[in-house]
Amino acid sequence: MIQAGVSLAVALPAAAATGFPAAVMRLPVLVPPSIDALSDTRRRNAENMVDALERLMRDPVRPRLIVFPVLQYTSALRSVAGIPMSMVAVDLLSRPLEEGIYAPVVAACRKYDCYVVTTTPEKTPQLPGVFFHTGFIMGPEGLVLRSPKAQAYSAPDVTSLRDIVPEYSRAFGPDAILPVVQTPIGKLGCLVEAEVEVLEAARLLASKGAEIIVHPSVERDEVPWAAVKQATAYESHVYLLTATTSRNIMASDPAGQWAAGASTIIGPDGRILASIGGRDEGSAAAAIELGAIEASRRQFGKSTNPAGVLYQGLY
Repeated sequence: MIQAGVSLAVALPAAAATGFPAAVMRLPVLVPPSIDALSDTRRRNAENMVDALERLMRDPVRPRLIVFPVLQYTSALRSVAGIPMSMVAVDLLSRPLEEGIYAPVVAACRKYDCYVVTTTPEKTPQLPGVFFHTGFIMGPEGLVLRSPKAQAYSAPDVTSLRDIVPEYSRAFGPDAILPVVQTPIGKLGCLVEAEVEVLEAARLLASKGAEIIVHPSVERDEVPWAAVKQATAYESHVYLLTATTSRNIMASDPAGQWAAGASTIIGPDGRILASIGGRDEGSAAAAIELGAIEASRRQFGKSTNPAGVLYQGLY
């Protein structure tokens, strides 16, 4: 279960009639020490995710959308254990998620009628030998959205979609690159890690109708993350929900290695609505009010909408 000292207590805000409460997590993740320990580590990380959800749902106002950090089953420090990508990558498409390693989380989504976000190293039968770092959304219906990292580069053995656009489009269709999905809680898109540093990625999602961008991540000290995320939400007029890893816990270091940054919820006017960072662990929550998106666009759109005629030659 989640390590001692990790607090998940949070007073969830009530949402307006057209909105809902959401939460972003800042949690540790267990690093598999070897290939032989991979299955057991994933099982324990899954138990920790479900435990975190159960704690959140004890509040009378339960969140409908919960964003976890990246790689919550395996950790971003996979290379420390020397586990090859072919062993750790997950096939999200060949069978329902409730039949695989994500079954406990999907069951919790069904139990609480909520949506849960994280990422995984991914392999697909459509592109054998190619590995992605994929953000995905689970819900009561199983897999709701998968969005491999398209813009930013990742580990050396992870492919960015920017390098295989023709092949990926043939396999999955052109709309599968940075997709948006309609759900009962709104239109959702996903950015993974450093993709949020490129404004065009968020603008593309917004142009496809995204109202909420979920952003499972891990943060580096050298990036001014708060400014980047506020600008992203404000200039595209979307809610941006970022969740960051707090610690990577290894067998050789049970206290864990702390990561930088903060898990944040930012409104479509660029204001930080909730945040948890530093050496704090647990969750931060805010009410998502979809009507605020159109209000922000009306108020600020004259300044934030790019004039296409000026930028046609930019790319």
